[in-house]
Amino acid sequence: MEIDKLGKKNKILVASWAWRPVGGDWTYIENMNKLYESKGFEVIPFSTLHQDNINSEFEKYFIKAFDYKALNKKKSIKSSFQALKNSIISFEALKKLDVVLSENEILFAHLHIIHHWITPAIVWKLKKKGIPIIWSLHEYKILCPEGSFVSKGSICEKCNKNRFYNCAINKCKKNSFLASSLAALDAYFYNLLGVYKNIDAYLCPSEFLLNKFKQFGFNENKFYLTNLCYDISSLDDYIKKYQQRAVVDKFQNQRYILYVGRIEKLKGIKTLIDAVAGTNIQLKVAGTGAYLEEIQNIISFDNITNVEFLGFIQKSMIYELTLCSVCVVCPSEWYENYPYSIIESLLLSKPVVGSNIGGIPELVKNGYNGFIHEPGDVIGLREAILKIWDDSKKEKELGINARSFAASKVNYITHWSIIERIINKVIN
Repeated sequence: MEIDKLGKKNKILVASWAWRPVGGDWTYIENMNKLYESKGFEVIPFSTLHQDNINSEFEKYFIKAFDYKALNKKKSIKSSFQALKNSIISFEALKKLDVVLSENEILFAHLHIIHHWITPAIVWKLKKKGIPIIWSLHEYKILCPEGSFVSKGSICEKCNKNRFYNCAINKCKKNSFLASSLAALDAYFYNLLGVYKNIDAYLCPSEFLLNKFKQFGFNENKFYLTNLCYDISSLDDYIKKYQQRAVVDKFQNQRYILYVGRIEKLKGIKTLIDAVAGTNIQLKVAGTGAYLEEIQNIISFDNITNVEFLGFIQKSMIYELTLCSVCVVCPSEWYENYPYSIIESLLLSKPVVGSNIGGIPELVKNGYNGFIHEPGDVIGLREAILKIWDDSKKEKELGINARSFAASKVNYITHWSIIERIINKVIN
């Protein structure tokens, strides 16, 4: 039976490690939940307890969230055992899931990031109940114990062909042997016991991610290129209100390029600063991270005066910063999946300069809605930025194309047409 013939208020279990704004995974969950509800489905969240959670009547099903950073710092046998016991199989999640399934008739489950908190053990229970499962892939955790193909500040694929012991040997996770060993053990446990073979469909935002799973030997028939979705109408409402404001925003009187995101080495922030150093390009950096203090010291030592760090910025202010910028730069040097920071910039009619890595070139089309440069290439990045900075006509042309391109990729109608076919397939 097709989902549009199943009637109103069919229930979907949506599982995620967090039920609050935590990054791009939450942006997708929030948008997908709106889409599900607009189609008559009822979303039953299954997550962890936190004081900042979005209010939900289903919080009674949520589980305790362990602070693994605190456990890792203790470095004791007791803390190690506690981390091991909860991060690989959450028995609390299994127990709470029993309650969920006894009180609700679930049509299918939609999983997001669940490792270490909810844990993939719930897959076995869902399959035992005959519930179809789709899994949105926001990261590479199933392939890489660390989750991002990054080790010691560099891209690493040593764990291919189930050689997960490399994660422990190289202390890939938090530079901790304990945390890395637990991650490796988790990977061996679920890969060798075949839990991932029980998933009916994997949703891949980027073609790069999909191909990476195929490269690692997964059954490509279960993987679907879906892109992401976005409530464009809510963004347009914001733009309309912003344009009608009587007060002139302080950023409107400035000319600058913008970086939004974590301040980490592999985000390419040092490459970006080197690219603008000695030019008349003004760079604003919105975000914080582990590399912030070090990069600020470098700027101070080199007397670079055209870079401004804004710290953590609220979402609405990010929109304002973006709207008033010349372009947005995403100079990443790791396997970015399908970044919402780029999607939102394009939807706000801003060109993007991005590195040729991961899923970025699937969003940034060279010369059409921005420019591509090679990761870590300072000269190439500077030249790409200057193509927009020095040409206001090109800036406007790329901006128009940016909006058109992104809107065609992530609108609800396009996304639902893909998701609906997948759901119909798995529930039958």
